[in-house]
Amino acid sequence: MLNGAHQTVFLGISPGGVDCLDKLLIGNSDSGDYSEKWKREFAQRPTWCDADMTLQQIQRGKAYGSKAALYSRSFLQRCLFWLGCYIQRKPCFVISSILVLFSLSCYGLQYVKIETDIVKLWVVKGGRLDAELAYLSNMETKYGKTNWTESDDLHWIREQTDEKLANLAQEKPSEGGYQVVIQTVERDDENILTRDGLLRHVDLVSEIAGLAVNVDGFNWTLRDICFKPGGVDPTKMTSDIRDYAPVLEKLMPCVWITPLDCFWEGGKPIGPDPPITSEELRYISYLFNTSHDLPVSWSTFNPQDLVKLFESIADDHMGTLSSSFKMSGIGQGYIDRYCIDPYDPDCPSTAKNGFDFCKYFQKYKKHVLDKKLKFDLTLDPSVVSNDECMRYRRSFMTMIRNKSIALEFLTEDELPKLPDYGSIMKGGCRGFARNILRWPQDMIVGGAKEELGRENTSITAEALQTVFLVASSEDLYKRFKDPSSRLLSYKGGMYEWDLRKAEEVILTWQRAFTKTIYNHPLNFLKNDTTSAAGGASRARRIIHPLASTSMADMLEEFCQFNYTIIFVGYFLMLLYAIYSQMKRDWYCFLSINSSMGLGFAGVLTVTYASISGLGLATWLGIEFNAATTQIVPFLTLGIGVNNMFMLLHNYHKVISNVNKNEIGVLMKETGMSILMTSTNNILSFLAGTFLPIPALRSFCAQSSILLTFNLVAIMTAYPAMIAMDLQRRRKLSASDFHYRTISNESTSEEDSFQERPQFLKAQVLYTKPAVSDENPPYRSLISINGVDDNEENLVRPWTLHAFLRNYYIPFMKCRVTKIIIVLLSCCGMFCCGMWGVGDLCVGLELSDVLPAQTAPAAFLKARDKYFSFYPMHVVLRSENFDIAQKQSLIDRLHGAIGRSRYVVKLADGKPSEKYWLEMFREWLQRLQTKFAKFKSTSSNVTADIRLQDDPEVKIAYSLLCSYGESYDCSRAEWVSLVDDVGYIREDGFYNYLHAWYEYESVLYAVSQATFYPVPRKLRQGAGDKYLYYVPPTKKIVYSQIPFYLSGLTDTPVIVEMIKEIRGICDEYQALGIDTFPHGIAFTFWEQYLNLNLNLFNAVGVIMAAVFCVISLFLFNPWAASYVVVILFFMIVELVGFLGWIGIKLNPVSAVTVITAVGIGVEFTTHVVFAFLTSLGDRNERMAAAIDHVFVPVIQGGLSTFLGIVMLAFSEFDFIVKYFFVVMFALIIIGLINGLVLMPVLLSLLGPSCEIRPCEGNRKRLCAPPSIRERNNTMAGHK
Repeated sequence: MLNGAHQTVFLGISPGGVDCLDKLLIGNSDSGDYSEKWKREFAQRPTWCDADMTLQQIQRGKAYGSKAALYSRSFLQRCLFWLGCYIQRKPCFVISSILVLFSLSCYGLQYVKIETDIVKLWVVKGGRLDAELAYLSNMETKYGKTNWTESDDLHWIREQTDEKLANLAQEKPSEGGYQVVIQTVERDDENILTRDGLLRHVDLVSEIAGLAVNVDGFNWTLRDICFKPGGVDPTKMTSDIRDYAPVLEKLMPCVWITPLDCFWEGGKPIGPDPPITSEELRYISYLFNTSHDLPVSWSTFNPQDLVKLFESIADDHMGTLSSSFKMSGIGQGYIDRYCIDPYDPDCPSTAKNGFDFCKYFQKYKKHVLDKKLKFDLTLDPSVVSNDECMRYRRSFMTMIRNKSIALEFLTEDELPKLPDYGSIMKGGCRGFARNILRWPQDMIVGGAKEELGRENTSITAEALQTVFLVASSEDLYKRFKDPSSRLLSYKGGMYEWDLRKAEEVILTWQRAFTKTIYNHPLNFLKNDTTSAAGGASRARRIIHPLASTSMADMLEEFCQFNYTIIFVGYFLMLLYAIYSQMKRDWYCFLSINSSMGLGFAGVLTVTYASISGLGLATWLGIEFNAATTQIVPFLTLGIGVNNMFMLLHNYHKVISNVNKNEIGVLMKETGMSILMTSTNNILSFLAGTFLPIPALRSFCAQSSILLTFNLVAIMTAYPAMIAMDLQRRRKLSASDFHYRTISNESTSEEDSFQERPQFLKAQVLYTKPAVSDENPPYRSLISINGVDDNEENLVRPWTLHAFLRNYYIPFMKCRVTKIIIVLLSCCGMFCCGMWGVGDLCVGLELSDVLPAQTAPAAFLKARDKYFSFYPMHVVLRSENFDIAQKQSLIDRLHGAIGRSRYVVKLADGKPSEKYWLEMFREWLQRLQTKFAKFKSTSSNVTADIRLQDDPEVKIAYSLLCSYGESYDCSRAEWVSLVDDVGYIREDGFYNYLHAWYEYESVLYAVSQATFYPVPRKLRQGAGDKYLYYVPPTKKIVYSQIPFYLSGLTDTPVIVEMIKEIRGICDEYQALGIDTFPHGIAFTFWEQYLNLNLNLFNAVGVIMAAVFCVISLFLFNPWAASYVVVILFFMIVELVGFLGWIGIKLNPVSAVTVITAVGIGVEFTTHVVFAFLTSLGDRNERMAAAIDHVFVPVIQGGLSTFLGIVMLAFSEFDFIVKYFFVVMFALIIIGLINGLVLMPVLLSLLGPSCEIRPCEGNRKRLCAPPSIRERNNTMAGHK
């Protein structure tokens, strides 16, 4: 009754369905095809060996158990058996077919694209940030092509169609860039704000400004390609001064953000170079004086004097140029600023610490005469002036540098005075246009500290930073496309100048800049006192360059496959595979049972499968990146060869136990484990795509594809190779009478783990084993009753197998041992892991991603240390709202963000940068003030406006007349441009905005407004007269508000800043202002807002997938739960390890945590499967499971380690740190949990056996009689 009660298990299907399953899945295996040794193994591990035979025994009433699990396994084993038999029959066809399919996939490799754009690698596709970054380009697509109407032709100048600019969007030219150079102190706690430190920076910036590259025979310097704020429009000048427009254009300086702007020396690098000559100034050169009569440059001339001179020439008719000059605050330029070195002969006397050398030169001459000394000065041959003091200027200034000589005729107070550099630079510096170009201290001075206890508060610093802005390729193309330009005049009309050439020039100069400054002599130390480029590197570099192309260039260089490292890594794996399968006979000759060729072929199979997988990934549009080229080849190799070793281990056993369909039996017995582990590995990498970072998605997707190809190859092509090796063995066996497989082999250590253990007799027999290489290590079975043949109880001494059976397993079976392991693993490693999780920090510095010994990495480390400074913009997406109606809210938005503790502020608490609406309003208020003054003195405004000389009054009148598409000058008597509250009139807002863009181009450029659609150029009236009607510009759908952020020292602070700024933008979004923040900090740190949630989701999904897969394969949720629990332990311990050794949590480390789940299955599933399929009590099954899988798991860990070991030699520090170190830790943690903790937990609370024998020895189940025996028995009964 007991047997009958357990014979049928409820499956939720009808009895007829059960009969159908019985016919389909039971009776396909015949025990007569197997040896007696295989039958003994079946008796101890029936469901592992053959689920069909186990079901036969259940039908015969010899056992009871989970028929659902056995039906499922019988079906899978039947499929695998059929696959193996087919492969054995047609190995060449299978290999050829797989080779053709894989070769077709390899064809996709010709389309490989390596992505090096940091934004494309880091920004989530389809997410909020991606939509924000694409907004401008979407608006350009939507509003870029508009038809030109007759009305447009009346009011605007139509630009000539340039075919080279027609497809600008398709060309995707560079959008401008930057070069940054950081100069640091040689030793910590030094002060760089000294004369020598600042003069070194002057020389450095001047060298960069003069750096020239040759492209197509033409020399280009930074001054040619730099960004300039607007330009000089001759149409806005009177005919008297229009001829001098080229001179004024040449004087227009580049915009450089530099600490040198605090001093007169800041004008030296600006140029122009060469300086403006008297021939270019023509007759006004006789009316215009410069400092010391030097050629005209920003370090020698007074811009105020030049403007006054032009005003006198033009009878005060300079258009808006004069007012723009005054409003921007250019003033005297640089000649009224402090000189860093007042002993410099060129330091003007107008400088705040200037030295009146002519006055003291006369005093020196008198001193020489009175003392009857030798006049020891030399003339300067370069000076043509007749002024004696000018001709002796340089020699005189050089002489008084010797203080002892100078004090002979000068007093201490008369000597040149060095300025207090720290107090001058405190708070920042101002560019050439002082009212609009303001550089905050945090942007140009690094490591600043206030010096207290002084009369004037001063600062010290450890670093200086200068930023050079570069024009876009479109701007550069337009700058030199005119036939009269310097380029085309030099090259001739046949030179093909286009956007690509312009971009080539910019990129060539940027790369030359990086190379030149990275190898600057100041970075090399020849001896204790001098520097030279050929000397040894300094203990620390002090000059750090970065161009906007640097990181992309570096990533592109290191995204190339390093074939040397790949070759060495694969060669090591080949050596290991060959050595592990090498067997020798007693005469040191290779045995015919060696499988070295299969080991070699297996590694090549996995390699070719990985290459083919990359080809398919390319066909699917998955782009390559550094992770693809530096990690994927090694990771997939390490994981892929594990299955190869499993097949080889079982291969030897199968051919000794089975006489036919050997490959079918091999696949039936080994395929289940391979399918379970491989499926979980693939799913774990697929789960990694839950992290929305494109680079990591590509990495995970490529890895999952490669592992799928590896699985296909190992399950098809590699068994075919084994089948061919089986034919070789049979031929050799038939031709060699002395073919021996039992007693004449000296096995390697891993193959000595083969014989069945005798745990009731803890001894080692020193006779030759009866069976050796035929039995792969994981096929060994535990003897329950101690009565098996001696050949199954023998182990070779001094091997891993001997240690395992005689020491490790008895040790694991001890109750005290179990308690200690549970305490150490659960209360020790797990608790330490939880502690490490608490110490885990988030973040990934950009410097960690780049190779350590490169210019970008060195620069980023210096910037991270000294300049926690980032620019940002708040973008107004005004397609769905009207800026004119939302002025108040926009001002409040600007003020709210400006109050953030991260925004750089002026002394009055306002943001350091004015924004376009504020500048626009101030300009209108100035116009309104002037017009009000004019109106108060005029009796007839309409008549008197024609006689008005001030162009700004005329502009104000035109604006008052214009509103929308209408024109009414009667409004000028009573309306105002800006109301009393400070808001611009809504009806004329876009008319006024068009005029501001037209007449204040410098202010527009400095405001960084970046309007789209870009306002068109206004057409002037006949005779250069202003039109009274100013048409409105198109509605602005995109504009920017600039801010500077400071104090962003690490990722947690940056994340807090993002939350705060995003929160403000969201608040005003609800009020109707569609806005978002934009900048480097928001682009690269946005994903940290949801990193924990994404990681939790990904781990949860893969955990659920592992549970479902194992439950599906084993039909045992309890066993699957054990695997998931151990995986949870492993994840906590791995994440804790990250916290302990200082590896930060970021998308890169998150991927390793996610993939750890799949890789961890390798260390756990085999143990659970072996435990579940063994017979006996929990303790005996635990021992049998360890004996069965210990060596394969160890070998899998070793092969995985060999696969990733070459990552330790990567030039990317983050690959070593975030992949090799973490994966190595994962292997160690996996082995401890899989081979120590898991067996103990199974021995205490493990799931029950899948079946139980009903009679006789309840710990063994005999194989059913062969079909022939049963047929004979039935015939006898008849």
